[in-house]
Amino acid sequence: MNNLFLTGRIGIGKSTILKNALQQINLSVGGYVTERIYEGYYRKYIVKSLYDNEEEYIIIKVDSRDNSKEGFANVFENGVLSILDKSLKNRDLIVLDELGCTENNIDIFTSKIFEILNSEKIAFGVLKDDNCEFINEIKNRDDVIVLTVTEENRDYLFKEVVKILKSFMKKSKF
Repeated sequence: MNNLFLTGRIGIGKSTILKNALQQINLSVGGYVTERIYEGYYRKYIVKSLYDNEEEYIIIKVDSRDNSKEGFANVFENGVLSILDKSLKNRDLIVLDELGCTENNIDIFTSKIFEILNSEKIAFGVLKDDNCEFINEIKNRDDVIVLTVTEENRDYLFKEVVKILKSFMKKSKF
């Protein structure tokens, strides 16, 4: 078992725990993180590569005036997939921050995620607190640990996450 995911409500600190834990791990890191950027009326969600820290792609743009969303599914099929391919070949730990129901019907992307989860690599990510086939399939795997971040546990959960990741490192060939 080399797969660890954090879940919980929006804004609870999942990505913060993930980023802080990565600083405690001495492995080559690939994959991606998702960040939110505000530009006027628009809220953009971008995927940033941890493989080379150069690639980034807009995946969703939300207009705050009417909450309309524009998604860019092709980014998952091309850019994000490329990041994951390179990471799977050349990195020890693959970050998946974050996975949600938006990707549920992007078969080429979800297949790559399952390829990563089936590999010997360490997968460490964030799952949206969503209910769809893709997320549920990840949560129900025997080789996945899912920790729920809450206001009560988020301050000490970080230490548990680091402990789990280090136990993965000992079992792996790194």
